[in-house]
Amino acid sequence: MSSVLDLSVVIAFHNHAKMTIDCVSSLQKYGPNVREILLISNNSSPDELRIVEEYSKRQPNIRVLTWDYPFNYQKEYNWGISQTSGEFILMLNNDIELTEGSIGLIESMYKKASKKKVGIVGCTLLYGNERDIQHAGIFLMPEGMADHMYVRERYQTALKQVGSEKFPYDITKDMPMTAVTGAAQLVRKSSFEKIGGFDEKFIICGGDVDLCIRMNESGLQTWFVGGGYMLHKESISRKFIPIPAEDFYNSYISYIKGYDPELGDPFLPEITKKIKIHGV
Repeated sequence: MSSVLDLSVVIAFHNHAKMTIDCVSSLQKYGPNVREILLISNNSSPDELRIVEEYSKRQPNIRVLTWDYPFNYQKEYNWGISQTSGEFILMLNNDIELTEGSIGLIESMYKKASKKKVGIVGCTLLYGNERDIQHAGIFLMPEGMADHMYVRERYQTALKQVGSEKFPYDITKDMPMTAVTGAAQLVRKSSFEKIGGFDEKFIICGGDVDLCIRMNESGLQTWFVGGGYMLHKESISRKFIPIPAEDFYNSYISYIKGYDPELGDPFLPEITKKIKIHGV
């Protein structure tokens, strides 16, 4: 039997019991043994919550907790992480799914996060079609904007054309980044707590990038780990929710601090001018 990582996996969900269970099942099939999995329900219906609770009763390391307040990703995860017992935390959206392409990936992320000067670790995410890239790290742009690397590009094309003008860096390699998406972030719990966790001024989006920027400022780097991928069925569980104006404003204030007007993104300065803007 393989060893158990000192890792708590935190997955928030709102209804969509089947999707949440699929996420956990894929983690158990293609991921490592972990200390615990916390499923945090946010205003789920009694029927949907009951399905998840019944499933968890058959799993010795799964706990289901409820956080029934108005939706705020940052507040929910700050609370959820406070309930964990692992030295490291893996935050996953419930619309994440692991596949054969994910085998060994979480172990690599965990190993990277264990290094002294590393704060947050992320990885490649593909859309549900397992063909197109949804996330391969995040870089900053002028005017307080940020973008996902290679978003909507074909994964196999990015692998075959490494070093080209369109794909200047190799997503099978590990590299420091300005930020990685909160859909799949691995962090040492003590480092997360030391910088105050997620900034709860953010409601829906922007808080994940801000967390990485503040972690970088604290002296701990954000890293992208290459060589595998997870699937991200992006925001299926909540459909479309308009992004509050406050999130745009708070993102601008945070992102502008990490952007160098002379060099561009401090980790990927050349990419700033080469990648089409899709804004996150």
